[in-house]
Amino acid sequence: QLAAVHLVDSHYCTDPAKFISVLCTSLSTMLHVELPHVNVLSKMDLIEQYGKLAFNLDYYTEVLDLSYLVDHLASDPFFRNFRRLNEKLVEVIEDYSLVSFVPLSVQDKQSMRQVVQAVDKANGYCFGEQEQRSLEVLMSAAVGADFHFSSTLAVQEKYVQSQDKTVEEEVMDL
Repeated sequence: QLAAVHLVDSHYCTDPAKFISVLCTSLSTMLHVELPHVNVLSKMDLIEQYGKLAFNLDYYTEVLDLSYLVDHLASDPFFRNFRRLNEKLVEVIEDYSLVSFVPLSVQDKQSMRQVVQAVDKANGYCFGEQEQRSLEVLMSAAVGADFHFSSTLAVQEKYVQSQDKTVEEEVMDL
């Protein structure tokens, strides 16, 4: 049994235009490759190096209401001219409602487990004889609503803490 795993660097979350491009690429790949598909935001341990995120991490992993992303793009003079195009791209992505991401940090074993579990669920391994069967695992696999809130929250907390430290260091330098 096969599953496609699409790795995306997390630094694309820091730029709304690049994130929309990643969403379009992921959706196109999901539609053209006829395999179960898992999108992974990789290098989450390095995300603070690329700057501050405009929204919480769960906004990017669960691909929530993308109209906020289009509004954020409108603040850039270059993308202001392409607002209608961006709105239509976002509309296509939202109409399919297929794209979401699993955060991955190589430094964190729990996030590695989350990715492995998502891949196992995508290719049907969680329904096999060898796997422990629990109601939560079977229901999340059947419904497809296994939100990785705990792993996203852990990465978000690390990101916020590093941002707070950076602000404290800047205040100390003043």
